[in-house]
Amino acid sequence: MAITIKEIAKLSGVSKSTVSRVINNAESVSDKARSKVQKVIEETGYIPNSIAKDLKKNSTDSIGIIIPRINTNTISSAVEGISNIMYDNGYSLLLTNTRLDIKEEIKYLELLKEKRVSGILFFATEVTQKHIETLNKINLPIVVLGQDISDMVNFPSVIHDDFNSAKDIVEYLIGYGHQRIAYIGVHEKDVAVGQLRKKGYEEALKNNDLELKEEYIYTKSDFSISSGYEGMKKIVKNSKELPTAVFAVTDSLAIGAIKYLKDSGYKVPEDISVVGIGNSDISSWMTPELTTVDYDHLKSGEEASELLLKYINGDEFEDKLIMDYHIVERNSVKKI
Repeated sequence: MAITIKEIAKLSGVSKSTVSRVINNAESVSDKARSKVQKVIEETGYIPNSIAKDLKKNSTDSIGIIIPRINTNTISSAVEGISNIMYDNGYSLLLTNTRLDIKEEIKYLELLKEKRVSGILFFATEVTQKHIETLNKINLPIVVLGQDISDMVNFPSVIHDDFNSAKDIVEYLIGYGHQRIAYIGVHEKDVAVGQLRKKGYEEALKNNDLELKEEYIYTKSDFSISSGYEGMKKIVKNSKELPTAVFAVTDSLAIGAIKYLKDSGYKVPEDISVVGIGNSDISSWMTPELTTVDYDHLKSGEEASELLLKYINGDEFEDKLIMDYHIVERNSVKKI
């Protein structure tokens, strides 16, 4: 009779998930454990018949991940959190990068269905009717990260508190005496970053009886540093009276804004204070160090993975998880 993974695990003195990770050549296995498992496999002549197993259950021990960009600290931290959980549960990962292309997102949703993944973790930006149709059609366990689409599809979401975090960081500026606060945002097709963070900014101004000036608002940005640079340039050139502070909806945009201000002879924070959201790696290394909002992206990846595993296993799960945040105070803000 053929030996099983359970028996390999018992003979090796490790868990079944560790055996699975060794078989799938995952990195998150100690050299000692890998050596034990490989020795038992050699001694028993065990050959993993994964293809037959996958065909029988019409799925693979793999999880599809759809990300909008691969070169960001936030995404890499979240994917690290995903791998921590999924590898420990015997799953391998199929990572796809859409480069913020909606057509690519649709394509990869359908492709991962063809690859017979057990489930999908989808980092959503803009969500169109085509997304909704495709998500409903592919009939797989899916967890959406970054956007709350619970009113559109019957899939759980893991989201950040974009409205309140934006409101709090703007009220932080107001607490430091700032009343002329500019805004650098992204296109409002992105509900979380483009709409909710802007609404948080507007709510903070409203709650403190401060005027919302159109000349202080720039929303044509993508997520790049160069967009933050261009946004700050437009605000400075269009303003009758310079703002004393700027809220950028991402750290990248904030860094671009600071770069423009420095190039133009302004001092940060002496002339204009700047804050962001994201607490990216570079934020604590730049001059001045950036005051920002910290989201625990690694934890969000872990929480989304746990949620997806419950979904796959038929256990009860929450429809929506809202992650915590906190303001990281550095020296890009001056009291006036």
